[in-house]
Amino acid sequence: MFKKMNLSSLTVVLVLLVAMVFPFTSYQSVGSAEKAVPEDTYFTPLEAGKAAQVYFYFKNLSKKESTLSAKITVKDFPKGNEQNWFTQFCYSNICFLDEGTSPNKVKNNATEEMHVTLYPYTGAKVGEKIRIVLEVWPTREANLKTTLTFYGIVVKPSNIKLVIDKKNAVVGGKDITLDVPPMIISGRTMVPLRFIGEALSAEILWDNATRKVTYVLGDLSAFFWIDKKEAMVKIGPVYQRTIPLDAAPIIKNSRTLVPVRYVGEILGAEVGWEASTRTVTILFPKPSKE
Repeated sequence: MFKKMNLSSLTVVLVLLVAMVFPFTSYQSVGSAEKAVPEDTYFTPLEAGKAAQVYFYFKNLSKKESTLSAKITVKDFPKGNEQNWFTQFCYSNICFLDEGTSPNKVKNNATEEMHVTLYPYTGAKVGEKIRIVLEVWPTREANLKTTLTFYGIVVKPSNIKLVIDKKNAVVGGKDITLDVPPMIISGRTMVPLRFIGEALSAEILWDNATRKVTYVLGDLSAFFWIDKKEAMVKIGPVYQRTIPLDAAPIIKNSRTLVPVRYVGEILGAEVGWEASTRTVTILFPKPSKE
C-alpha cells in the first residue's frame, strides 16, 4: 500500500502497477533523432485510490555516454486538496519525488525507459485535475533538456456493455435504453455519439455548421467530423495532433454515430470485442497492468 509522504528530494524505490494512459503516450517508439521524447504532452483519466503510470522513453542525444537527470518543476494539484495527491518519476525501478539522476549510463542514441506516477488518494474528488511538468536531460549536456507535461483528471469509473443491433446497454450495472442501437458499418462498430461521451464522463458539443463533434474531458479535447476520416486531439494549450481514422462518423436515420474504438481509446478507455455474442465491452479508465 502507498503511504502519504512529504514531497521531498528523498529517493524512494516503489513497486507500482502500470495504469491507464492516454493511447498516444503508452510505450512510444522513438522517432526522429531531433527529439529526445516523441511526445512532450500526456493525458490520462484517473480513478481515486489507484496509481496511474505514464511510460515513455528518453533518448540520449548527446554525443557521449551519460547518465540522465530529471526534475519535477511543477506540481499543480487541486487547491485545498493537495494532501490527497502523490506523484513521482522513475528510471526503470528507481524513483524520485522531486529530482534525481539515473543509476544507469545511457549510450549515445540509446534510450532509457522512464515513467511518471499520478496517484490520487481516495480523498481526491471526481473532476479534480492535475498538471505535472518534468524536465529531463543528459547529465553531461543540460542544454539538451526536454520538458514534458502530464495532465490528469479524476473520473467516475465505468463498465459498459453494448450488443450490436440491440438498444439495451449496461453502464455501471444499470440498464439503459439507447435511441439507436450500436451497429456494424463497413466492418467498424458505430455507437451513438452522445451515449459514448456521457458514459466516459466527457462533455459533448455539436457544431451544426461544420458538422463537428467535440468531446471534452479535463484538459483533453477530441474533434470528429461527419464523413471525415480524420480526428484531432488537443491537450492543454499547446499540444495538437491529427489522427487518421479508418471509419468516419456518420448520420444514419437522423442519428449521429461515431466509431466506438477511436472515441473510447482517445478518452482513455479499453475497448473490447466478443465476436460470439457481438458484444462491445468498455472499461473506463483503462485498467492497470501488472
